[in-house]
Order: sequence, then C-alpha cells, then structure tokens
Amino acid sequence: MINSRTLAYTALSLLEKKDAEKYIDAFLTYLTEKNLTGLLAQMLEHITRLQSESSLNETLHISSRYELSDNEITEIKKITDALDAQVQTHIDDAVIGGFSATYKGHIYDGSLANGLTRLKGTLMQ
Repeated sequence: MINSRTLAYTALSLLEKKDAEKYIDAFLTYLTEKNLTGLLAQMLEHITRLQSESSLNETLHISSRYELSDNEITEIKKITDALDAQVQTHIDDAVIGGFSATYKGHIYDGSLANGLTRLKGTLMQ
C-alpha cells in the first residue's frame, strides 16, 4: 500500500539521481495521475523529519567530563572517521576519564570505565 512515508522516501531517493529535476517532475505527474496529491503535506512532514535525523547522524557528538582541547577533538575525529563532520561537545559528569562519542549511529566509548570493563572481561577468561 502506498502511504506518505513511502512516497517521502521515494522523493528523497529521486533527489540523489543525476537528473533529479526530471525524475521529480515525473514523480509529481504520477502523484497527480494516481490522485495522491492529498498526501503531499504528510510527505513534507516525513521529509523534514528524515532530513533532521540525517543531520543528527552526520554530527559527531562527543561527551567528556571536562572541556576538550582542539587537538583532542581532532584525534577523536580521526578515531571515528568523522574528519569533515560537525562536532557537538557535551560535558557529562558520568564519563570518568576519556570520552564517549556517537557518529552515524556508532558509539565509540573511550572512557576509563569502558576500558576497565574490557580489561576485567579479558582477565576473567
């Protein structure tokens, strides 16, 4: 069944094509022919949400107990392969030593607590 969410995903995928304008014109013609133009407002809401989620995924979020220097942030960007990403830093008292970072849905835990947990696991084997 065709719904506004599916149509939103389709529209976004068409925007990535080489001749995007041609494909979007054909897509709009299809919506008109199939009497689906009533779903355009809902499609726009889905597209806005998807773009917002994509933007969040493309941002490197770094949490640490203290403010990080530019050199430390650069090193974390290298570790996470986020060299061109926007960076948002967060002060988090729960992070004891090191950092915790999230980028493109991956969590990079370079905290002391995580290191100790891994060491304990290794020693217990």
